[in-house]
Amino acid sequence: MTTITHPRALFALALILCAANGCRMFPGDTLAKGHSPLKPASPSPDSVAMEIIWARFPANDPVMNDASWREIDETQIEPATRRELVNNGLRAGVISGTMPEAISRVLHEKRSSSEEASPTPAEKNAQLISEPIVHGRVRRMRRNQRSEIQASEIYPQLPLLLSGGSELGGRTYEQAQAIYSLRVDPRPDRTALVELTPELQYGEPKLRFTGGEDGILRQASLRERKVFDDLRLSVRLAPGEMLVLMSLPDAGSRLGHYFHTTESVDGPQHKLILIRLAEVPPSDTFAIQP
Repeated sequence: MTTITHPRALFALALILCAANGCRMFPGDTLAKGHSPLKPASPSPDSVAMEIIWARFPANDPVMNDASWREIDETQIEPATRRELVNNGLRAGVISGTMPEAISRVLHEKRSSSEEASPTPAEKNAQLISEPIVHGRVRRMRRNQRSEIQASEIYPQLPLLLSGGSELGGRTYEQAQAIYSLRVDPRPDRTALVELTPELQYGEPKLRFTGGEDGILRQASLRERKVFDDLRLSVRLAPGEMLVLMSLPDAGSRLGHYFHTTESVDGPQHKLILIRLAEVPPSDTFAIQP
């Protein structure tokens, strides 16, 4: 008697027997109802959903520039980091409870009549026509995954005045864009440590080698980067809490101006950026990975 031992032969024999006896690979009721026998993909246990919101308001709004900050907790930023942010025209804090009325008003603002009208060519050059007053998106991010938040369009030239400690310096960057680099670190108590670093990306894109999360080097078209490590801030957010970023009214040629100011037909406007921890996994799957 011949014994069949080759794996392909065994698999073929199994198919023949199934066909002869009417057996199925999956239960009949599953296929009849149109349901897949495969389990649906679930979010990674070390990922969170972050909501990013951009909003514009008049640069001379005293309530947004001053009064609204009485309801925003700036003490969650390390004092040394907060001091460097202020020196460079930036302001940051955390909203934990009720949204300040002034910020809520800005988030529900509609386009002005001048913005709704068809723009002239000159207006197109002076205004981000494609960017609504308020817009946002949700990003699902894994632990320590880098994500970029665009804070400005590309400036043909960016003459920057930079303050570091007690020293002032300056440099002009060509074809520069303001970017916030965002990373999150989920914690077991269902909070997330949010790390944000301002940087400028400038110059013409060039092919460069970059390392991915899998440790493999790949080529990508990238610009030069100036990373402001002294301005890196880190805050712990609970679900629903949000990090608020704005510029100081008198930012001048400092980073705050380039990150949070734009021009419109109605004059200069400031840009508010909100980063909200929108969703975290259940606590029993929210463990720190080794």
